[in-house]
Amino acid sequence: MEIAARYELKYVLPLTERDALLARFVDRFQPDTLGGPTGRYPVVSLYCDTLDRKCHWDAWRGVPSRRKLRLRLYGTKTGETPAATFLEIKHRDGGEGAKRRVPLPTAQACAFVNGGEVPTAANPATARIIEEARRLVVDEGFRPACVIRYNRHAYRLVGSDGTEQLRITFDHDIHARFDDLIPHPEDDRCTLVVLEKGLCLMEVKGATAAPYDFAAYLSARGIFPRSFSKYSESVRQYGAAPTLSASCNSCHTSSLPMPPPPQPTP
Repeated sequence: MEIAARYELKYVLPLTERDALLARFVDRFQPDTLGGPTGRYPVVSLYCDTLDRKCHWDAWRGVPSRRKLRLRLYGTKTGETPAATFLEIKHRDGGEGAKRRVPLPTAQACAFVNGGEVPTAANPATARIIEEARRLVVDEGFRPACVIRYNRHAYRLVGSDGTEQLRITFDHDIHARFDDLIPHPEDDRCTLVVLEKGLCLMEVKGATAAPYDFAAYLSARGIFPRSFSKYSESVRQYGAAPTLSASCNSCHTSSLPMPPPPQPTP
């Protein structure tokens, strides 16, 4: 499955600004029920990276074309949100991003990103995504590096005719860990605080320009986009340089300092 290219803007907001925004457009914010009946659900991601932290440094340096490889887990312990695991490649090219993903059993997906057996593709589209992921794992040496867990509130901003104009999400309680790299749905073992209490990460995604009144409101409130990667921010804050092993069961955090950024090629 491929989600078409779209722009994605990120904003770090106080919760008071989030509440004011929701109140201002209360008649146009509708819960995005794809992830659950209320649009509110936990998200758990297992991010992969190389030993020299290519993904982290590419994001830090603002490399225009870059890829992330991750497993994304949905689901709640109560079953309100059904469990689902996806192998995802997120490709950012300039201001636009595209996401390609394949549903897999969690154990199979975890084994694959640790250098294990390549999953069998069900169709040509899936085969292309799996081959792209295989190149990252086998050729570039991507391995599990960090688990991140947060709570997401997802909305659709609609026009007067009910047509979706933007998809807007608010991520709260973002926590990370660099050990025990076996993710579970609604994982509660992440203890490193990535975004301090009272703040949230707003992501605005769309295929066309944002509605004028929405963009004007953000500007008038002094709310402007900024670069923010949950994974890179976790590495930046905690200086973690995990030793990446061939098995999820033995991944652990190294006490070594974070490797320096690679130097640009002349």
